[in-house]
Amino acid sequence: MKSIRLKPMIKILPMIAVLFWVGCDDLDFPDPNNPTDETATIQTLVTGAEAGLRIDIGVYLRDILVVGREAYYLEPADPRYTGELMRGPVDPGGFLAVRPWNANYKVIQNCLNMAESGDAGASGVGKTFHAYALMRVLSLTDVNGARLNYDGDKSVAIASKSEVFDEIENLLDSGYSDLNSGESSFSFSLSTGFDGFDTPSTFAQFNRALRARVAVHQSDYSTALTALGNSFLDASGDLDNGVFHVFSTSANDQDNEMFEASDADVIKLMVHPSYIADAEDGDLRYSSNVTSRSETITFDNLESFLAPTVWAGSYDPIPIIRNEELILLQAEAYIGTGDYSSAEANMNIVRAAAGLADYSGTSAANAEDRVLYEKRYSLFFEGQRLQDMRHYGRTSELPLDRDGDAIVVFPIPETE
Repeated sequence: MKSIRLKPMIKILPMIAVLFWVGCDDLDFPDPNNPTDETATIQTLVTGAEAGLRIDIGVYLRDILVVGREAYYLEPADPRYTGELMRGPVDPGGFLAVRPWNANYKVIQNCLNMAESGDAGASGVGKTFHAYALMRVLSLTDVNGARLNYDGDKSVAIASKSEVFDEIENLLDSGYSDLNSGESSFSFSLSTGFDGFDTPSTFAQFNRALRARVAVHQSDYSTALTALGNSFLDASGDLDNGVFHVFSTSANDQDNEMFEASDADVIKLMVHPSYIADAEDGDLRYSSNVTSRSETITFDNLESFLAPTVWAGSYDPIPIIRNEELILLQAEAYIGTGDYSSAEANMNIVRAAAGLADYSGTSAANAEDRVLYEKRYSLFFEGQRLQDMRHYGRTSELPLDRDGDAIVVFPIPETE
């Protein structure tokens, strides 16, 4: 097999971007990502929050995927992706920790304004986005917690992981109440990523889907089952139905930062080799998500010939949560309550779609392994693997490829 070896870049040439602006009153419009007291309407706040959730999504997902050993990011120009992320410690002043933190807290500021707008629908959406932003922060910082005071007072202690989970739950439950206040439509528009979830009642189903995810991560299985019953879970429905981050060339938008053509001469985002080693023969989730390249990409004593094919283009969406995950979350909740036959039935739904034979004999002895396998291959590159392994206390099972490698936890940024 031919091998391409990437060498670290010795020098990075400075690049100067020159922006040309044409004076025209028609171009003088408020930036929804940076609303002021004068320009902040409900629509700009909602649009800004959605856009903010896409900012640095590439950095966030690469962080999660590399630490969770779903991927390598073999970037010779920045060996922190194969150093800090795979050995530690992560620099609290570096971009890998700071940029996702800053992006999510900027969203939270918009959401606080939405919650105080006096519009019940905006409040419900704002609290849901706020909770989702905190979920992403905690997926990186884990036991290091997060900041729950938003007034800039850095003398206030960082909240613990359990306190952040409590805040997430309260936000989702309060937002759900707002969304059920009786309004039949929103006074604002959401992006196409929320098609089918763009009214208070249908957005509430998305809210409950996130609530179920949080409950499962805390082993609160009865709450998870209740939330799933009010979500958009559909055991006979389209597994891809759900809510997505969407991308475009429109003003204040961006492309999908994760996309790379799998057949390009050199690519950076590669699938961890364990993904092929652990796949069941005939699993369509593998063959639809990964291609084997004829060249092996090698850098920093890491190598892979597996390229992701999750996205076909620069503007393909990235899931926030899909029906397939809900079916598997319900299976986890059934396992947590000892209902192994129901858990097996749920897992067999996704296995049938993946071209695999049904499970039989699911029990306490094998249920956890089975649901982790199904989630690993069904939710590939969706950012859930690391959190699942933490939830079950199994991060020690994630592969360490070199002496000195470790499963890192992100620090609180030093500016905090």
